[in-house]
Amino acid sequence: MCAGGAHDFCEKTLQLDLANQQIHTIVVAMHEALPNSISENHAMDQSPTGIESGRRVYADLLKAQNEAHKRIYVLASHSHYFMDGIFNTQYWREHGGVLTGWIIGTAGAFRYALPPEKVDAKAAATHVYGFLLATVQPSGEISFAFQQVNESDVPAAVVETYKPEFVHWCFAENSASH
Repeated sequence: MCAGGAHDFCEKTLQLDLANQQIHTIVVAMHEALPNSISENHAMDQSPTGIESGRRVYADLLKAQNEAHKRIYVLASHSHYFMDGIFNTQYWREHGGVLTGWIIGTAGAFRYALPPEKVDAKAAATHVYGFLLATVQPSGEISFAFQQVNESDVPAAVVETYKPEFVHWCFAENSASH
């Protein structure tokens, strides 16, 4: 996400969005979450460059929300769990405000334990697979809802191809706690 020279591209793109009165909503999707999130142990906080560029992006998005009155939604996937409210941290509460954000890393990878700060999130789940369903209103407001995928939802053809034992292993044991 927007590290190094890519940050200039992000800023230019955001400036175009801010200048366009037809744009009411900005959705930013990235691999690693911006720094100082609840998932900071596995996000852009791993390097000084990541922290610096990520905080600049966050500040730009916060300004777009607060001054240009754009709706801002931030999605990340690097941490293999689901979490709603990833920026509700002491750092962001004390440094400008909390953006709306999710981690949706539940597409099948090895699943991680939730960080201790999960209690500050609106919702958090690990050992689950699923996706985030977005419903966009004409006003530009977007509601996001986590849709869990259960073992019983796996199509029979997939189970036949990969065998029931493997499909079950993915749901029962593909995690840090097993």
